[in-house]
Amino acid sequence: MTIGTADRQDGATPTGSPWHRGRAWLGAAIARHLPDGRRPRGMEFAVESGIIIAWALLVAWPLLDLNPAMVPSGREFLSAIQSHHIWAVAQQCGPCVMWNGAVRGGAPAFVDPYGSMLHPLVIVTSLGWGSINGAKLALAGAFIMAGMAQLWLGTLFGLGRIARLWGACLAIVAGHLSGRAEIGTFGLVLSTAACSLVLPALVAAARTGRQRDGAVLGLVLGQALLAGQGYMQVAMVLCLPLGLLLIPWHTPPAGARLRGLLLGGVIGLALAAPFLVPLAHFAPAFTKDGDASFAAGQPVQWIPLNLLIDDAEFFRSGALQKLPYPYLSINYVGWIPALLALWGGLVLWRRQQQLALFLGLSILLPLWLSSGTPLRWIALLLPGTIADAITGLRYVPVMAGLAVPPLIVLAALAVDALLERLHQPLRISASVGQRGTAFGLDGRWLLLPVLLVALHSPWRFGQQWLQLTPLVPDTAAILDALATPELQWVNAPFGEHFFVTPAADRGLKLALGVRPWGWHERPLPDAWLNSYRDAPPEGLTPIGVVGGVQILRGPPERQYAQVIGDDGSRTVCRGSGRGGDLDIACPAHPAGRLVVREYMWPGWGADVDGRPADLVGTVWLEIAVPRDAQQIRLRYRPWDVPLGVALALTALGFSGMRIWRDRTKATSVN
Repeated sequence: MTIGTADRQDGATPTGSPWHRGRAWLGAAIARHLPDGRRPRGMEFAVESGIIIAWALLVAWPLLDLNPAMVPSGREFLSAIQSHHIWAVAQQCGPCVMWNGAVRGGAPAFVDPYGSMLHPLVIVTSLGWGSINGAKLALAGAFIMAGMAQLWLGTLFGLGRIARLWGACLAIVAGHLSGRAEIGTFGLVLSTAACSLVLPALVAAARTGRQRDGAVLGLVLGQALLAGQGYMQVAMVLCLPLGLLLIPWHTPPAGARLRGLLLGGVIGLALAAPFLVPLAHFAPAFTKDGDASFAAGQPVQWIPLNLLIDDAEFFRSGALQKLPYPYLSINYVGWIPALLALWGGLVLWRRQQQLALFLGLSILLPLWLSSGTPLRWIALLLPGTIADAITGLRYVPVMAGLAVPPLIVLAALAVDALLERLHQPLRISASVGQRGTAFGLDGRWLLLPVLLVALHSPWRFGQQWLQLTPLVPDTAAILDALATPELQWVNAPFGEHFFVTPAADRGLKLALGVRPWGWHERPLPDAWLNSYRDAPPEGLTPIGVVGGVQILRGPPERQYAQVIGDDGSRTVCRGSGRGGDLDIACPAHPAGRLVVREYMWPGWGADVDGRPADLVGTVWLEIAVPRDAQQIRLRYRPWDVPLGVALALTALGFSGMRIWRDRTKATSVN
């Protein structure tokens, strides 16, 4: 049997070595399918989007059991989503949502840089399905978002249908998403997908200069800034200047393209204002452990290997000078996409150096950032407060995840060119004795197994991180034992993440909880009810045992609200409410100070028996009260959140108007 290619349609046969011939036709194919090439329209794009959504749901299917007692297996998942409960609070009392009183003395709810509570996807799913089930659905939404981002990017680069769909499917199963779920860090999965969406928006805005594309860039920037954690957002911001490489500076519209990028930046900041304005307001009091040496960073020469290794035990080890925490380093895509990306990048460099430089640096810069070296330099150059914020990014290896989308688009460029080359039929002839036969075969079928293997390998590897596990036995019973009729602070067993969100959903206030940041010089509240698996400290009164956990009550001075009389007496008051709406009812008492164990911050106001009262505390909420004052109302109504919301709504309205006007103009011209 002999196999050969059919005659070339153009009558030309490339000369030279096989490498040069292959590079020539790959380069010609890439040149034909750069941003001015094929674009899906109407129904075609809808069908492709449906395929991507279906594939993402298939990949995330293990997470879609809506039994709230089944949670993703990463051990930190139920502390990572703790801030999502504020939307249940909002349904109860509206503006009280601006204060999160669930953990560690309370805090302005929208300041939390660790949480993803302000991302539109989280808001919608939390309001509709609650904190736990909503987060599971939001994880599936993050996989859809990553696939749609890659599909959009492939469309902008003029890829054919199969190549752009393959690239989008690969982005969904690649380790930069599934690997982040290993420890349950919801915000890292969401922010990786959200920041991936910025790349195609940046390409579109830089290459067209249209106000509409600048507004779209602003919209996706805004949602990325609200996705939580901060690691991916810092890497994204540091990569944004690469968009300048896409502007054709030698042509007159260059200024318009630059203005489009600037417009996108302004809109993005304004859309994130409900988070950024309160954060700026309280930043001087904010504290987080930092590491000026960025010791968690892996040496940059080893980081690319994390794209190629699919051994879970390797990631649990300290091999290649990395930390033994898999979620930090997993970015597996496999050898096939990596080799295709290398080939596509080399040829693209010969044809479109500007695009090749942009994509190449979009891969290399996140990999370099994940080593920690450039952030260490930046921290040395910046003033103290900003440097402290930079050094708070202790686990920089996760930033390498932003290298995956541009790598995949280079691989898809090579796939597209291969498919075009193989579209020419193969002529297959076979002979037995003097009898023979010949037939043609579409050569693209030869590439199909390779593409399927390239998808199956990361899918198989990533599925081990996308599993559900039941809540620890007796979780509900222990939380029931810690429930109080008032607002006293309580402690779940120390360091056990799976208690945090269920406790917040029940309205419990965890004195310790789990939160990776805090406030300067603010002591944590002492818990009224405590739980210990091991020997408890002295001074607590045992009141029961649940599921092997001891429940103990603290001394009277740990009550949530008390009037400390001018004569030194203590009168316990009853606290009720949620979030930033607190009501204190006191029995007969002498004149003195009411002390409420909730942090005092600007934005709190009070009235005593219907009359305005001044807050006099510096750490806790404290009010001077007259004899026998009965009803004290405390309300958290800061100026920063309404200002941020107003800026976001203005930016949203302006973006919508800009998109509508440009689309209307385009329609009228056509």
